[in-house]
Amino acid sequence: MTRNLPLSTGMVAIFAFVWMGSLMPLCQTIIYTNDWAIRIDGAPASADSIAEKYGFHNLGQIGDLNNFYSFHHSGTVERSTLSNKDVTDLVAKETKVVWVQQQVVHWRTKRNSRASHIYSIDTLVFNDPQWCSLWYIHCSEGSQGCPSYMNIEGAWRRGHTGKGVVVSILDDGIEREHPDLRPNFDPFASYDFNGNDDDPTPRYDSSNDNSHGTKCAGMVAAAANNSQCTVGISFNARIGGIRMLDGDVTDIVEAQSLSFRQQHIDIYSASWGPEDDGRTVEGPGPLARLALDNGIRTGRKGRGSIFVWASGNGGRSRDHCSCDGYTNSIYTISISSTTHSGARPDYLEPCPSTLASTYSSFSTDRQGVTLDLKQGCSKEHSGTSVSAPMAAGVIALALEANPLLTWRDVQHIIVRTSQASHLTSPDWHTNGAGYQVSHLYGFGLLDAESMVKEAERWRLVPSQHVCKEAPTQESRTIPPGLVLRSVYESTGCSHHPLQHIVYLEHVVIRVTITHSHRGDLSVTLTSPAGTKSQLLANRPLDHSTEGFQSWEFMTTHCWGEKASGEWSLEVLDTPSQQRDNSETGELREWSLVLYGTSEQPYSMRREQARSAELPTDGRCDPECSEDGCEGPGPQQCVTCLHLFLKFKNNSRTCVSVCPVGFWGDRRRCKKCFSSCEMCTGSRSDQCATCRAGHYLTEGTNSCTASCGDNYYLDHGMSLCSPDNDESLSISLSIYTPPSLLGNRCQRSCGPGSYHNEQESTCEPCHEACATCAGKGRGDLDQTKQDPKPYIQFCWYLLRCDSSCLTCVGAGKGNCSSCAGGYSLMDKVCMVSTYVLDEHLIPKSWALIWSWSPLCCYTVTASTLLGRHSTRCWNFAAGTCFHSATRALVRSGADVWRLGLARSRAFQFITKGIRWG
Repeated sequence: MTRNLPLSTGMVAIFAFVWMGSLMPLCQTIIYTNDWAIRIDGAPASADSIAEKYGFHNLGQIGDLNNFYSFHHSGTVERSTLSNKDVTDLVAKETKVVWVQQQVVHWRTKRNSRASHIYSIDTLVFNDPQWCSLWYIHCSEGSQGCPSYMNIEGAWRRGHTGKGVVVSILDDGIEREHPDLRPNFDPFASYDFNGNDDDPTPRYDSSNDNSHGTKCAGMVAAAANNSQCTVGISFNARIGGIRMLDGDVTDIVEAQSLSFRQQHIDIYSASWGPEDDGRTVEGPGPLARLALDNGIRTGRKGRGSIFVWASGNGGRSRDHCSCDGYTNSIYTISISSTTHSGARPDYLEPCPSTLASTYSSFSTDRQGVTLDLKQGCSKEHSGTSVSAPMAAGVIALALEANPLLTWRDVQHIIVRTSQASHLTSPDWHTNGAGYQVSHLYGFGLLDAESMVKEAERWRLVPSQHVCKEAPTQESRTIPPGLVLRSVYESTGCSHHPLQHIVYLEHVVIRVTITHSHRGDLSVTLTSPAGTKSQLLANRPLDHSTEGFQSWEFMTTHCWGEKASGEWSLEVLDTPSQQRDNSETGELREWSLVLYGTSEQPYSMRREQARSAELPTDGRCDPECSEDGCEGPGPQQCVTCLHLFLKFKNNSRTCVSVCPVGFWGDRRRCKKCFSSCEMCTGSRSDQCATCRAGHYLTEGTNSCTASCGDNYYLDHGMSLCSPDNDESLSISLSIYTPPSLLGNRCQRSCGPGSYHNEQESTCEPCHEACATCAGKGRGDLDQTKQDPKPYIQFCWYLLRCDSSCLTCVGAGKGNCSSCAGGYSLMDKVCMVSTYVLDEHLIPKSWALIWSWSPLCCYTVTASTLLGRHSTRCWNFAAGTCFHSATRALVRSGADVWRLGLARSRAFQFITKGIRWG
């Protein structure tokens, strides 16, 4: 017999709660997963032991975050509104556990503004890509009112297409087999954190909901000239995809994605974030914050990963992107959107953390083309989802122009080159450093050509200083309808040299406010220069009673301004509905965190190109840069193409190379020390060659009139060498005991003589020889086959590539160290601070040894002057160089050092000369 049991009142209440909860927006409910993030000090074995003890499965380290592990607990419900506090508390008691957190689902939305129209690739007719539709890249012939102000084509004309740069799209995956992505797809920059495998291919369904990442990837790096859908902005960049949005997004998933292969990926592009609903205040969790910080400190070999973020699409909900902790971070480049006419899209959110803008919001007559799933094309992909990958593509062009740019250099270049003139906004204002800036567009529209030009000649900015001012802790009531003003006098940490800031970059304001209706608040910061940053505007849909708990607002609007002076914070409470008089808010605490430099990173005056001022009767001097000139001579250039030489009367002239006695530093010729003929710096210990009557002291690089104690003079080298067993110099010879010259022992034989090994004496060369290795005519210092049964020691001089300081062969891919302004990457020297004229690069020689049938070594090297020579020295049969030390070799003014090790192992160390 079956009995129907009546439901108790409690059960009915629970059922009703669950049923009603199912109707509530999911973002209002915290969903706990059965994954934990745990920090454990000690070896990985400690993590395995703790996991086994408490029934976890250790999934391994979280991305590149050392000592942070992902634990999975199969005994916990996969998704629940209740946390498993018992397990968390047990694990937290372990002595090696520093931190533990059960993971919750983060609600992340893709930043599209509307649905896209899908077109099969078969229905489109292409002649190479859809070139005529790409109005944001170029203007088609006969087009009217076409904006191409991003100047992408101009960057391409300078030879920059993203080659060598790796971009990864953090999204719902990318279609790796799409014919427009396949040529540039980089599997090493790709992973599926939703499915835990190496394939980032999206999950397919009838609605193509997971096409977002593929569309973003097409904007960045769709291949060119392949008769497919479109052309990416950096169409030669490598493109990868991180599939992380098509599943439960937890702090672990975000941290894994943001820290994935940070030494391989240059740029991470994210077109997603917290809900753009006008009521959410949320940012990255502790692991994601750590991943961002770690990427900045260690990514790209210490230069910092580039994180590009879409600013948000909550404009229709009156949202404000200062409530998004991802775009509000100093580590991300927040990008907003503008229409083809430079107007504000209705979805755009204002805030002072936005750095710059790109085009988006394509209208019917200004459609954008990107990729779609199933090898398709998509039109009208819009919102800030378009802007972030567009910006990532432009930044890739700049990184190709100068791979050594740091994350801060990239932001500085964006600030200096973005264009405000084409964008319409009522709040454009000029800050204290002369930059135009807006809460809608940041510093303006990205200008690709200007960015690559700036990158080509960029000098790395000084190190970042951080000044954390003491918090203002006096709690003050916020009167409804009135402004609460709090003032702080900052010195920019002037009493702490390592924290002292004179010139600002980012400014962070950490605020704690209590309030019964958070959306009624607006907050404004005024800098000492008078620049106003609206940190928060009213959000009518935000009815939260939580206020702000140590929330960090950030502004870029004070960039370049002076840090010291009076900072003013204003909080305005504008009641949107009638409230009880007791429901007043309080400003509990606020503090400033200033970021910047103690020295001026560059000239703050934004010089405009003056090419319109070209002389009417002729061209500018060839040494003038593209900025033009005010007359025909090298003294009348606005800026110099290579270097400039300044005179005592403050006039200057542009030169291609510095004259003798000068060296090039930051595009300026500076004087060498008085005894130096050529040098690498102005100090006395930075000589490369010496003026007449002086000798270069080996090891100290200083020039002296005579060699000091424990040094001997090598006349052939004009070099003072240390007198010790490990530094023996025998001109063009292998070490033997000291030679007897008359009744005096010396390490080397003078010009016109050679070392007699049997007698340990210096003997005269044949009368036809200037230098020699023996007394016969066949021993003269030139290329000549000797009929005697001697073994010939040969070397041939070729030039190292101009970027190399030392090399193991000719060509760019054979560098072993780099000239000034370059950095070694996989045997290739990449440009760093500015483009050097090849005549300024130290003269370097590469020696490639090979055996002849008679134990002869062939040496290959090269010179910048294009001279070639082959020289041979003959040695008695059987004299193979088994235990040689080294010989110093000189040819004219070019000096290098040859190191010989045992048997066939040879090491060559170049001694560079800076030429005038």
